Amino acid sequence: MRTINDDHGRPWEAIAIPTKVAHLRDGAQLAFRGEAGATVTAPIDFNSLDAAGFAIRTMSEKELRRRLEWAKTAAGVV
Repeated sequence: MRTINDDHGRPWEAIAIPTKVAHLRDGAQLAFRGEAGATVTAPIDFNSLDAAGFAIRTMSEKELRRRLEWAKTAAGVV
């Protein structure tokens, strides 16, 4: 988990949500949870929770913010 601020200065947590990925294997999807409890998902799947955790820890803040804005737009969250 990692906390970032969106373009409006609101904090969001970058998290991994367990989900089924290719060939119905257990994996994870990138998601963001806002302070109001809203959760939006990004169209990025990982082969495992460990891989998702590594990606979240090492992804640049700029890239995380970009993915967050895409996920918010897709979910209709302002």
